[in-house]
Amino acid sequence: MDQLTDEQLVKEIQMGKNEAYRLLVERHKNYIFTLIFQMIGHRETAEDLSQEVFIKLFRTLSSFQGSSKFKTWLYRLTVNLVIDHRRSQKRKSVVAWADEIKDKLFTDSNEEPETKTIAKEKQELVHQLINSLPDKYRIIIYLHHLKEFSCSEIAEIMQLPIKTVETRLYRGKKRLRQKWMEVDSHVQEKSKIQSTTV
Repeated sequence: MDQLTDEQLVKEIQMGKNEAYRLLVERHKNYIFTLIFQMIGHRETAEDLSQEVFIKLFRTLSSFQGSSKFKTWLYRLTVNLVIDHRRSQKRKSVVAWADEIKDKLFTDSNEEPETKTIAKEKQELVHQLINSLPDKYRIIIYLHHLKEFSCSEIAEIMQLPIKTVETRLYRGKKRLRQKWMEVDSHVQEKSKIQSTTV
């Protein structure tokens, strides 16, 4: 049974074979946990949400008809659950993948390594900026830049037209860059003031 594809395992589960469900969970549990953890940034919450994903998966597998890949279907379920969770939180947590987004979108090749204090302040600001983005931008940027999904794959996962995904990706990155330029200039100005008062 280990050799079966995800889709074949689903068919086995739909026929009442619980062993197939155990194999499906084992196959995807680490990947789903990592996905949620990178989007949420809190290990215990990610563990709880991972369990919720597989509980919901078990309850909804009967509706899986194979019109899309199982993995895409599972990602869609996971992303929707994370979005629902974030909406329910009054205070949004800082996302764990902020540093990776910073490296991909805001890398400054001229940055000197000895500016550790400024770099730390920049890092904290990037966390805040990414965390302040609406989910519709944040999740797409995450899936595209860190999971390296194409726009068409993201469109399928989120059940959106591909043009909508492309537009949100463009606007989300534009917002991040604009905000980054503003706060980066503020940090540099603060650093100049501190250096003149020392």
